[in-house]
Amino acid sequence: MKTFGWICIVLGGLSFIGAASAGHSVFGPVFWLALGIALVYFGNQKEEEKKKNEAASTLKPKPASIIVNKPVQATEPIKQKTYWEDFTNSNPSKAREIKELLRIDMSKLSNRDAREKIQMLERFSKSLGCSIPQTKATYLKEMEQYPARLIPQMIETTKREMANEVNMFHILEGNTCSTLMIEWLKERQQNAPKDESYWQVWKNENPEKAKALEALTDRDFDEMTTMDVKQTIKAFSSIAEKHNLEDWMDIKDYYVASYASFSENLGEEEAMRAISSILLEENNRVNVSMFNSVYNYAKQWIQEYKENNADRSLNPEDKFRKEYREKLLNKIGNNANIPLFCIGYDSPIAHELMYIMYQHLRNGELKAEAEKQGLWNTYMQIIVDETEKVTKKYCHVPLQECIEYYNFPDKPVVTRYRCPSCGSTNIMDDPDYGLECNECGRTWNAPYGKRLYL
Repeated sequence: MKTFGWICIVLGGLSFIGAASAGHSVFGPVFWLALGIALVYFGNQKEEEKKKNEAASTLKPKPASIIVNKPVQATEPIKQKTYWEDFTNSNPSKAREIKELLRIDMSKLSNRDAREKIQMLERFSKSLGCSIPQTKATYLKEMEQYPARLIPQMIETTKREMANEVNMFHILEGNTCSTLMIEWLKERQQNAPKDESYWQVWKNENPEKAKALEALTDRDFDEMTTMDVKQTIKAFSSIAEKHNLEDWMDIKDYYVASYASFSENLGEEEAMRAISSILLEENNRVNVSMFNSVYNYAKQWIQEYKENNADRSLNPEDKFRKEYREKLLNKIGNNANIPLFCIGYDSPIAHELMYIMYQHLRNGELKAEAEKQGLWNTYMQIIVDETEKVTKKYCHVPLQECIEYYNFPDKPVVTRYRCPSCGSTNIMDDPDYGLECNECGRTWNAPYGKRLYL
């Protein structure tokens, strides 16, 4: 193809020169010239393609020969140490203590179980304030205050707490302190002696007092802890000795009667405050918990008394006294211990108390209502008596000085019950030398017999 192309090019070129010089048409020579050029071009292309194929065939790799490998003798894989083995190597003494306490083969546990049990024991011993070997003995010693009959309830409570421990530390139930406590409690239950409880022993020695305690408290002492039983007995014994009460049932009557007496003179609210103050002081002296104190039960006795006497009809005079006294006490409120009289300042409370008193004394409608109830001849005296009870009790001031203060606000009141300089009630009253304050040393005179100005 390539050779023929060159022939066409030569012939076409010569013909073209001849035709052009003679002035003839050059179409035929140009055709042969173009055909030759095309044939030469395609021939060159074919030769180049052939050379590329030959070069590619020389570069192609020969197939590798098959090598037969000899079998290699198998070797044992390297075994990694478990968490327990690492812990044992780094803490041999502690690992031995843990193994003796739990009494299980720790080497057979998974890494997670071993780690969680170790961490659990470290938390448990730290919370008890002891070493790991002493954990069991310390825990069981704390549980000795609870009788063996309560162990089933303690186990149920511990089971409920187990879920909280699992969620808090993200551990398995078998790796919790609760699981260990349940196991030890069951051991104690199996080994517990069948001896009588502290309450049973004391009850056998003091049958009458035990009967009174059960009636007064309405509690099942067989289900109480030894500590609660001892504290309750201690609280009631102290009260009985203080007030010389042989029969413990009289303790209830004593405080109910005291409340009734205080209530008649001071009102229900103040009477309860007075009883509470006495009992709280006694409770602090014997140092028992509030739950086991006589104060806790006295509140119940007084409430029963109030409920049982709520519908008791009062005679007109008692009813009027009670209603009037409650008005005065409600007016004082929390300001009961604020001094009413001292030169140099005023007391709004004194004005309020006297305003209530004069409102009753001078109100025609109230007087008419009192006369209808048969109080026409005692009406004024009741008001005066009840008002003076309040002023003396809470203000250390007699009624006549309150009245004088109310009617003559510009005139300084000189009282026999409070120092006019410092307001102290710690005074000495000498009939020959007058009054003297033990706090600031002020001396003064306060005459008797002032008018009431009613």
